[in-house]
Amino acid sequence: MSQQHQHDNLSKARMLLATRRFVKLDEWLLSLMRGWQNQTDLHSDYGLVLHPAALTSGAETHTVNPLEIFSDWVQQCPGSYHAHVLLGMYWHEQAWRIRQGNGSDEIEDSQWLGAQLCCDYSVLAFLRAIELHPRPTHAFRHLMNLSGGFGEPYWLRDLFAGQLPLPLHEKFNIAGSAVWHAGVAYLHELGVEPVTHWPQTLPVPLRNSRKEAEEALDYWLRMAMSVRHSDVGTMESYLIFHSTAWGGNDEQQMQIIDGPLCAEFSEAERNHFRANALKDALSGDIADRDSERAYLLQQRLQALLAQPLEETTRIRLLDLYGTCAAYWQDDDQAGLAVYRDLFSVSPQAMPGHFAAMFISRAVLANGEQQGLTTLTSLLIRAINQPDDAVLVAYAATAVQFGLYGLPLQPELSHGLMDRATSLMQSSGQDASAKDLITIAHDMAINDDLDAAHFLMTEMARRGSALHSYELYFFYRNGWHQDVPEKFHSDSNAMDCVLSAARSGLVPAMFTCANALREGIGGEADYEQAMQWYQRAIDAGHLSSAYWRASCALDSGPEQDKRLAAEQWLPAILLDPQHPDRSEAAYTLGMAWMTGSGVKKNRHVAAQFMQFVLELDPHSDAARQMLTELTGSLRNRMSLWQDKRKTDEVDAVAIYRLQEPLQ
Repeated sequence: MSQQHQHDNLSKARMLLATRRFVKLDEWLLSLMRGWQNQTDLHSDYGLVLHPAALTSGAETHTVNPLEIFSDWVQQCPGSYHAHVLLGMYWHEQAWRIRQGNGSDEIEDSQWLGAQLCCDYSVLAFLRAIELHPRPTHAFRHLMNLSGGFGEPYWLRDLFAGQLPLPLHEKFNIAGSAVWHAGVAYLHELGVEPVTHWPQTLPVPLRNSRKEAEEALDYWLRMAMSVRHSDVGTMESYLIFHSTAWGGNDEQQMQIIDGPLCAEFSEAERNHFRANALKDALSGDIADRDSERAYLLQQRLQALLAQPLEETTRIRLLDLYGTCAAYWQDDDQAGLAVYRDLFSVSPQAMPGHFAAMFISRAVLANGEQQGLTTLTSLLIRAINQPDDAVLVAYAATAVQFGLYGLPLQPELSHGLMDRATSLMQSSGQDASAKDLITIAHDMAINDDLDAAHFLMTEMARRGSALHSYELYFFYRNGWHQDVPEKFHSDSNAMDCVLSAARSGLVPAMFTCANALREGIGGEADYEQAMQWYQRAIDAGHLSSAYWRASCALDSGPEQDKRLAAEQWLPAILLDPQHPDRSEAAYTLGMAWMTGSGVKKNRHVAAQFMQFVLELDPHSDAARQMLTELTGSLRNRMSLWQDKRKTDEVDAVAIYRLQEPLQ
């Protein structure tokens, strides 16, 4: 079925929903459902249309409140199967939204509660839908998904067990607790209160239908398959709950696919399931080289790739397989061969980003020149399909110099760079910028230093702070390998690090401060250096606190020296987790040794050197200084004299007390 036809069907459904012609919408959905349910319409739009997000995300319904309109549909048409299914699907979506709401892997108890309260509404809607249609596939399928993702509500388990479910406040003593209030707040945001009353009986189609000790996931799968045989969507969902993400693995999925549950599916459909299982296996932790699992996965992949597959499926499998093949066979050429197969699938076939980075690294950094044609294909397709910022910038560099099998076309390069910049800005550029820096390093390894410089410079000119920062090290010959003398320039380096620092890149602020302190590209500038140290400190760069103090003691006025010795360095020493603690102790000891910022006292200096060795027993500088302070009778007499001048019995005792408990 054409995309235009799908668009027309969606638009029709949205318009009927927005104008609240619920009876008309229900009649039309029932007509679509018949062909889909009986599996006579192989290109049905029913599954696409029957989704809350699909129905409420178009221009026709952009002002619609989904809960309000689905609830209104239920009230006006209480006998509508589709109204209840969509309402149940809406509540199921809200449960997922709450569960994933804080963007963290850690889910708070209040999130679980809020999600479960939404699930209660969802299950009630699906149970009602089951009463209203003899073949309620979507209701069964979504009850399976809900049970797999959140578990069956306790009250539904009680009903299946033949028990009357207790009210929530009697079942769980959480009413009035902080967790309860936080959980209920999610429902209040939607304008509803938690459900207070449960059904006392199951819908007739569910009574006496569940086998003893049958798991919810298995039960709802069986029910869905009983009303729509060989339902691919239901089986796909069922297999997901046996994937790695849900505590299973591809072995479990394969056993199900090859077992009786999938016996009614065609070989093409089972291959579809196998492909999904292999995608799951290849997307997670890679199997150890020479392991039985690696051998088995390669066997399965080769067997499946020999079968007819959809282009998108074949491309995705090859995309994931390439880097795994290189690792398993300890041969970059094995991976490159897989990607050659990927490119041969169709003129539009493109690997994913990780695979693209592998191809670049294999050819340029690892010297697999036999794979140059694969890299060429990658870059040509990046030009023809300019939707990956990294590859577009990579291709722009290649045509600027006529590298990697691409023709010399400098006039094309500028537009491609602009396109890459636009893509980076629209998606957030840090990850792409880091990948381009990796590619620049690969170019350098391949002796394409001019291309590496061009790539970084063009990105820096277009506002990439990370590339400006990288150029600082490039111009100072501080890269991973020697940079030709023609590129060495302290003034260019200083301009680049200043630009990166002004853009807000915190490591660049710290490096900029150090460069100003040293006078790179000009005279040392103490005041500017201290300002950049402070900005880096304010941005959370811990080491800047130590280096600011060090700078003050080396070059600062007396007032700053006192601040460093009396406040800044002691503050570092009072933080047991500070990364520069031993360096701070040594520097403060040297301040006491030389009388910088404090009154000179060798006894206190010796105590700090001893403290340095407690923090870092491998500090040769502290050990040497301690030897000089105590290595002769004359020096020990000086220590004794300085000891009489101080009231501190142990100047470092306060810092030892801050050590974490063992």
